[in-house]
Amino acid sequence: MRSADFTEDIVYQWQKKWSEYDLRQAVENCQEDTVGFPYFLKYLPKKGLILEAGCGLGQWVVYLSRLGYHMIGVEIVPDCVQMCKTHFPNVDVRVGDVRNLPFPDAYFDGYISIGVIEHMIEGPESILRELKRVIKPGGIAIITVPAYNYFLRAWYPLRKFIVEPFRKNHLIRKVLGKPALLYDKFDGQIKSIKIKKQLRAELWPIVGIDAVKGPIFIEYKYKKGYFDCLLESFDFKIIESVPVHHPLIFQDTFGNLFFKKSCLKNEKNNLQLNILGKIVKRIFDQVSPHFFNYLYLYVVKAKI
Repeated sequence: MRSADFTEDIVYQWQKKWSEYDLRQAVENCQEDTVGFPYFLKYLPKKGLILEAGCGLGQWVVYLSRLGYHMIGVEIVPDCVQMCKTHFPNVDVRVGDVRNLPFPDAYFDGYISIGVIEHMIEGPESILRELKRVIKPGGIAIITVPAYNYFLRAWYPLRKFIVEPFRKNHLIRKVLGKPALLYDKFDGQIKSIKIKKQLRAELWPIVGIDAVKGPIFIEYKYKKGYFDCLLESFDFKIIESVPVHHPLIFQDTFGNLFFKKSCLKNEKNNLQLNILGKIVKRIFDQVSPHFFNYLYLYVVKAKI
């Protein structure tokens, strides 16, 4: 399967995801963010030019511009860029691929990548190579990647043999209230084989089943040690690396089992754990901060 085919899948997934968001509300929600925002304020230079590579609808580009940062956003989904330009015509957001950025060498003083690197089936190297090229020596980059934490290292192999065989079953999907799979099974089998041939053995891949497109690569999860070494191999000095905890890790792993029913219809940012979920979280937190974290956030500096 050609790289262009996987890029098409990326556009498809994120166009569908971002179409569900209210951009103006997403901009207002930025001030309440507890994951990246404190680190943006602490490390991003206000006097330099900052790129958000893979900016989605552009809410951070809009919000940080309001705070006085000099921002440019690049996004691979044209509809997202058009939506941002429609609501905020003065914001600099452009269509582009983070693996091949339309900027000269050493152009940016700062760089943001929130939930982007993991979605390239070929791996993260092409993105990091471009980051290294476009950022100035001494420039700051803030990056998040999903965590392949200690719990998931035990859980995912079990889920593969226990859960996965039932995911395609028509009756089970009907009972769970999920839509029937519409894709051609023969084509789906061929695509599944091609995806498996492209997957990186040293990373943990998540491959989902889309009701229309069939098997589809979603993301990789990263072991902290692996990503540390990768960043250092591109001559980035790690200033901070933080395990980030978020209720979404419960939803991704266990569905809605550990959430209050009253909050499930709200946006994902408002998910609240029920009593059982709080007990489980407390137990997990006591084991290790790396046991059940959702993300790793990195602040790195390009070596001079």
